[in-house]
Amino acid sequence: MSALLIISALAAQATAAPSPAPPATATPAGDSSSIGSSTYVDLEAGAGYGSNPNLRFGDNTGSGFGRFSVNAVHTRVSARTTTVFSGFAQETLYTDHYSSGLSLNLSARHSARVSEKLQIFGDVDFAYDKGGQLDTRILGVPNVPLAPGAVLPPELLVPGSDFLSVTGRQYRASAHLGGQLALSLRDYLTVSSGIEHAIFKGGGFETRYTTIPVTVGYDRQISTRTTVGARVSATHTDYNGPGDVWVITPQATVQTALSDRLTFSGALGLSYSSVDDGLATHHSTGVAADASLCSVGDRGQFCGRASINQQTATAAGPARNVTVGVDYSRRLDANQTIRFSLDANRYSSPTSFVTSQTFSHATYARAAADYSRRLGDRWFAGVSVAARKLIEKGPDPRADVSGSLFIRYRLGDLQ
Repeated sequence: MSALLIISALAAQATAAPSPAPPATATPAGDSSSIGSSTYVDLEAGAGYGSNPNLRFGDNTGSGFGRFSVNAVHTRVSARTTTVFSGFAQETLYTDHYSSGLSLNLSARHSARVSEKLQIFGDVDFAYDKGGQLDTRILGVPNVPLAPGAVLPPELLVPGSDFLSVTGRQYRASAHLGGQLALSLRDYLTVSSGIEHAIFKGGGFETRYTTIPVTVGYDRQISTRTTVGARVSATHTDYNGPGDVWVITPQATVQTALSDRLTFSGALGLSYSSVDDGLATHHSTGVAADASLCSVGDRGQFCGRASINQQTATAAGPARNVTVGVDYSRRLDANQTIRFSLDANRYSSPTSFVTSQTFSHATYARAAADYSRRLGDRWFAGVSVAARKLIEKGPDPRADVSGSLFIRYRLGDLQ
């Protein structure tokens, strides 16, 4: 529980600089109404039951649980800068079979318009998860402007486990830095890079990999609602010795505001990959695509997204990945809120760098929803439900379906 207290103390003292909306096409989150600062800490306790919290094999896998969490958020927005700090920590205590588990997700992002033509942005993130429990929790989405080039509001479910790491313990850390330069009133050049590191421990083995992504993009605003462009992304993933993966992906891009509230974004191109498994080098080419449709209103937001990636890094090795997801949140009235999020990933055509984890295909799907009601100025209560299913060749673990009741107390600013 010490980690929960540390995050609570840090968030209560958080101070930072402020951000502007990106200059190209209108995006579905963030506007002048979000200018200002906000700091709050949510303390939550809940109790419930999960049918298979660690996605184990067997019949007797269910367990009741008690859950304690802290979710701390600090945002500061001005006409030229945006800063967001967030920290989530959760301790889960089980009544049967399982030892207690801690989950953490700490992140920060900042963007600043340093001149009339140049905007810089960056982010850092750290996560620790045991048994994929972060995949069952919906976290709040601060209503602040997005970084240049971003068109999707942050996902309600944090970026989660892959089909293998969900069954053990994983550590993820990443940092990115980029900038957008206005070449003219309608033309923009965006460059970004970073480093991402992941470690998985479970099933009697350990695997780790490091990815370095680089993206260069050009956009031209052809109307007040539409921007078209092109981008080239390159990633290098090192599997700590036994494996080495290069992927280069050129794509054409489009962003368009279909209405004042509805935005479509898409990218289509090819991925060229080179995979060295330590014995031989294999080359492949395939389609790479992304699409999203987002609607943001005064009381809620909806986002649907889909993507195809030819060589996505997983704890077992690179694999073709098809992803679909939906996020929905709505404030029913001044006292009631509902949120729902679904994410499904299909992995195929893999190159396995882990001898004991060879596979031909796997699917991992997760969904979570919650309802909360304000009981007083700072007290809230509600219900959370979640479901996860892992499908592989051969026998699959039972699905994990969980439900819990919770009570929450907010420190700091009320929203």
